[in-house]
Amino acid sequence: MTSSTPAPSPQALSRRLLSGIARVFVVPVSVEGQLLLHRHEGERHCYWTYPTMQRGTMRTDPATVARRLLREELRIEARVLRLVHILQAAPTHARSAVYAVSLDLPAAEIIAAREAAGTSGRAMQALAVTAETLAALDVRPRPISDLLTTGGVPAQTLLALPDLLDPTPL
Repeated sequence: MTSSTPAPSPQALSRRLLSGIARVFVVPVSVEGQLLLHRHEGERHCYWTYPTMQRGTMRTDPATVARRLLREELRIEARVLRLVHILQAAPTHARSAVYAVSLDLPAAEIIAAREAAGTSGRAMQALAVTAETLAALDVRPRPISDLLTTGGVPAQTLLALPDLLDPTPL
């Protein structure tokens, strides 16, 4: 006779997966399949970053931080966020949650509404890129870009990734 231990509850798995998360990244994809990224200009160099926000208190759910980030950065309320990756801590970044969100608006409309609202901070740019193009660009943090370049079209690859918190796989 074998004894089996009960499977952990979805809440316990979620707590374990999200413990120690210090930063939240959101990778928004517009209705036409463009990635919305922050553009940073230097005198000699241009690079992009995924929208990100520090996780304030450790009791704040990372999904709540992701929704706040979308509200503040894109002026959008997300209906569905999917946790698609956990970045382990590295010298370039803290342990981070990576969320994907498929938006039902065109990129130009999102960027125009953001500019009209006077959102301060970095410029936002919509990029329709192939895996080769994304790999060649300086998009930070690199581990997220590496994840998106495992398929042909980064936006499609991102949206095809399973939700790590969904107990029923795709």
